[in-house]
Amino acid sequence: MKPSPVSSADMNEASATKTSAPSANGGQSFDMALEAAGLEQPGSQSGSQPALGPPGAPQYIPPALLTPEPLKAPSPSGVTAAAAYRKAVEQQATPAQMSGLQMYKDDQLLRNPGGRNYYLDEKKVVENSNKQPVGALISKDFSAVVGNIKNFFGNMFLGTTVLHRNERNEITQGSQRGLLRTIGDFCKDLGSALSLGAWHPDSAVAPHGLKNRFLYSVSKLKDAFFGDILTGVPSSVNHMGKNLILSGLHLAEVLPDALTGGFEPGQKVTTAIFDNGHVALEYLTDIIPSGDAWLRVHASNWKELKPPVLYNLKMPEYCKGDVRWENVRNTPFRKSIETIGALITDALAIGFAGQTGISSNRRNQIE
Repeated sequence: MKPSPVSSADMNEASATKTSAPSANGGQSFDMALEAAGLEQPGSQSGSQPALGPPGAPQYIPPALLTPEPLKAPSPSGVTAAAAYRKAVEQQATPAQMSGLQMYKDDQLLRNPGGRNYYLDEKKVVENSNKQPVGALISKDFSAVVGNIKNFFGNMFLGTTVLHRNERNEITQGSQRGLLRTIGDFCKDLGSALSLGAWHPDSAVAPHGLKNRFLYSVSKLKDAFFGDILTGVPSSVNHMGKNLILSGLHLAEVLPDALTGGFEPGQKVTTAIFDNGHVALEYLTDIIPSGDAWLRVHASNWKELKPPVLYNLKMPEYCKGDVRWENVRNTPFRKSIETIGALITDALAIGFAGQTGISSNRRNQIE
């Protein structure tokens, strides 16, 4: 039997029938299986991808598969960032809150050597500690003695440096004139006054005209007698006496430090006694006539109708350009205790002078 010939049309029909025949595992066509296999991502698990609809149909993606955009905080503007930085810097520079008494004690211990935690040569104040070795305590005491003797000779000659705190609570350096320098300033001021400004070592330009020369001469005479002789010389002598007293005080501190310095309570008591004694001596030498506080209390400005006492009370806490105020923080507490102390010493001085005068008059009358 000969096989019957098969036409090309029959072969195409058979091929089409085979391709579109359903599979035995579920009725999907082979073409659809190939299409699904081509769309599946390699390495993905079954069921991990959403079902895809026919081409051109909108696809649905479950909300759980949506990736949320990261939340971003709005970046601050340049002005806001600069303000925040400035505020942080100001907070770091602002000193810790201190009472008026604490600020006064801090200022006084910065003026001359002797404070337990004050290292004036290094311009620093260390944390309070009552556990220092005995040798370190005694060395600190002798250092204070030597430092005050050094300041004594400095105040006798050209002057000394004085430490104080500025508006940012930083320890800065000032100066005070010595006795020899004050006398030299008196000679220069007097020479400038007598020469009517022809000799002017303190100014680069000489005064011109008769009126200006006369006014210049009057101002220099005022500086010579009031600024140098009546104020400068007694003030320098006051500083010299203060240094001698403080050197004796801290020399006396050596013995209790040697005996009780090995015990923390002993260190604490000795430090409190001698630091407070240092501050008290500074105060007493300041409020007597010619002392720094006495000069501040008795300062005046008649052009502004501010008499003594009132002028000092109206002064700001920080004042530059005047040696009477630029080396201290003129706080309300300082103004109060210095005003009271200076007025008391005035009353005592007047009473002492009166008693001396009455006694001498009576003695003269009896004789």
